[in-house]
Amino acid sequence: MNELFHSYWWLLFPLAFFVAAGWGSFMRYKRTQAKIDLIKSYTAAGKEPPADLLASLDKADHDPNDWTASDPTERKGGGHAFLVILFAGLASVFAYAGYTEMINGVGEEMYFVSMVLGVLSLAFLAAAIFSGGRKGG
Repeated sequence: MNELFHSYWWLLFPLAFFVAAGWGSFMRYKRTQAKIDLIKSYTAAGKEPPADLLASLDKADHDPNDWTASDPTERKGGGHAFLVILFAGLASVFAYAGYTEMINGVGEEMYFVSMVLGVLSLAFLAAAIFSGGRKGG
């Protein structure tokens, strides 16, 4: 088991991203379900649900201060720029670790992880460039 972890430790990064994305999707589902339950309670009481509550079901479930918002008009704080810098920084750290052989015997793996993170950084850079003028919707 120790040898398996030693050879494939870098798989923890994509697995963590998958778990985080799944948790985000689950929490969006729970927020939508709570809104629907609130609308049901209004209708059961014979009252009209507020227009803002009904409109919130149609629009994207993003906080305007959220840096991950996909719509550039909703995004504050850098958007894809944060992810470009994050992945470029991680790529450089792994490249340095591979170059200096900080961990004996895994220099090539460090370079591989560095290349994957570098490609992700370039992908977010391209997304930032090509989605800059597009309106969401």
